[in-house]
Amino acid sequence: DLGKVIGRNGRTARALRTVVGAIGGRGIRVDLIDVDQVR
Repeated sequence: DLGKVIGRNGRTARALRTVVGAIGGRGIRVDLIDVDQVR
């Protein structure tokens, strides 16, 4: 689960999902991308 990589035991990712869900309901999708890839 990518959420566990972000923040302390996934708390940061969970908090982001909660805030986005509260603001926009279920119509907003949050995708996390790996920016460490070589171009």
